[in-house]
Amino acid sequence: MSLITDKKTLLISIVGLVALAVFPIVAHNPYYIHLAETILIYAILLFGLDIVVGYTGQVSLGHAGLFGIGSYTTGVLYFKFGLPFLLAMPASIAVTALFGALLALPALRVTGPYLAMVTLAFGTIIQILINEMTFLTEGPMGLKVAKPMFFGTKISEVGFFYLVAVMMVLSLIVVHRILKSHLGRAFQALRDSPIASDCMGVSVYR
Repeated sequence: MSLITDKKTLLISIVGLVALAVFPIVAHNPYYIHLAETILIYAILLFGLDIVVGYTGQVSLGHAGLFGIGSYTTGVLYFKFGLPFLLAMPASIAVTALFGALLALPALRVTGPYLAMVTLAFGTIIQILINEMTFLTEGPMGLKVAKPMFFGTKISEVGFFYLVAVMMVLSLIVVHRILKSHLGRAFQALRDSPIASDCMGVSVYR
């Protein structure tokens, strides 16, 4: 049964990769390509949300805030400070991870509706900061960032689609490896057993 499941998963993966590879060739309209890029970007966001909500059973309403931090960090570093995209992107990941760690300090001490309130407050604060810090974020108007340049050449719409697709596939692989590890099993234990969650909280915080 496991072998059949593995073959089915492999087949679906191959079909998905082929679909991503041929989509820009089939869909010549730039609007549809841009729409597919947006879907892939939100898919990356949902991978993290799936870990928190689906595998740990906790309610998090702060992912939009982290998404905004990462997006605006890239935009500010690339557009405002002229940092190359290949440096701005990992820098935004580091900044987002730092804010995620700061959010985790109070969030790890609460569960259920209290966790939802903490993460909701975080997302609301980030939204207010983004709107008010006009000297960096341009306020509600947002940043209008052109397609990134690699080695002095501006990437095309199709090239940007493939960049986003590669990042989505890499994110999926990383998430899959995490969920198949002992860490993923610990996530599921927290979801399936509130007692285990309480015990872990005791061992960490007392």
